[in-house]
Order: sequence, then C-alpha cells, then structure tokens
Amino acid sequence: MNTSRYLYFLLLAWVCGCQPAHEKNPPEENQPPTTATLPPSSKESKEFQKMPLLHVVQRTHQFSSKGEPDYFRLTLRGDSVTAGQVEFVITTRTGQQIYQELFSAADLEANMVYTLKQNTPPTAAERETYILNRMNEFVQDANFLTPAISQGATPDTSLVKLSTWRELQANKGTIGFKYLLGKEDGRLLVYDPKQQKAIRYGSFGG
Repeated sequence: MNTSRYLYFLLLAWVCGCQPAHEKNPPEENQPPTTATLPPSSKESKEFQKMPLLHVVQRTHQFSSKGEPDYFRLTLRGDSVTAGQVEFVITTRTGQQIYQELFSAADLEANMVYTLKQNTPPTAAERETYILNRMNEFVQDANFLTPAISQGATPDTSLVKLSTWRELQANKGTIGFKYLLGKEDGRLLVYDPKQQKAIRYGSFGG
C-alpha cells in the first residue's frame, strides 16, 4: 500500500471514530435514558432476562413528583404468554429505577374468572388476549391518587413504618398508584423521597 492510500484510510478511521455517540445510536422518542440506575441483579432477575421477549408496554405518568413524568414499563418474557413472567419497572425521567417487581402472567389472568360465562372455559387465544389487554391497561389515569394517603386512612404497619406513613400522609402532593394482581390482591404504591424509591403502603380488595 502506498503512502497516500495509507494516509487516506488513516484519516477515514479517525473521522469515523470522532462521530458523536448520539448520531450512531439516536435515542428513541419517549424512552428512558440508558443510564438507568439499576439495583443489584438478583438470580431471579438474571433468569428472567434470558427468557424470550413476548410483549412490552410502556406508559408515562407523573408519580415521583409533579414535575417530569416517570416511565412505567411492563415486560413479558417466557415460552408462552399464559405461562410467562412479567417485570414491572418504574424509572424516573433522569434514569433512576425506583421500583421493580416480578410476577407471573397468571396473576394478570386470575381476574378473568369474573368475566367468564358459566361452564365456558376460555380458549388459549382468549387467555392470551386477556393477559395482553391487562398489560396494556395496567397504567391508566384512574389508577393514580392525589394525595396518595387521605387523612382518614388507616396505616398498614405490616407494609410501612408508622413514621414514614405519617410523613407521607402529611404531604398532600404525593401521588399514589394502584394496581391489581391475582383476583383480589390490590396494591398501593407511593414514592418516598427519603428512601428515593417507590414503596408499597397499602392494599385494597380481598
């Protein structure tokens, strides 16, 4: 290779190497930052990540503050929709993961029993559709409460310290999020600024 061609390829390699990272991999619109602060990976979480990806739902809503909205993401993985596992994650706009939970797709399907006609078991396709619809409708405006804890509410000290409960109750700007697992396992989440994460503070149903 002569000197001129060598200098040409050397210059080309230098130019390509100097391209800004965002031009190589433009961020998707409305996606959380890739610098999310993740908790230490548990064995359960690592196994989940190895499963085939089946369905992803992401919504944005104000939760940890009344400023920028947070990202609510549900990811379904497994060999089938009905036998799969769901990861529920809440991430702030700045990329901090403030909540993570793993549960089975069966937990989303369980409530289907109340929609069935007598002696008519659902088909496999109907079960799959129900689970996917539950995921798609998991985060709705109606699921958010302001303030998260009303003045007349009774604290559940099995879930949260009484001191934390009182601090959150005194803050009328808190936003609660409610969701249902199983048939009657209703759960309530709120963001605790001191712990910098979302915590479960109550239940409903059952």
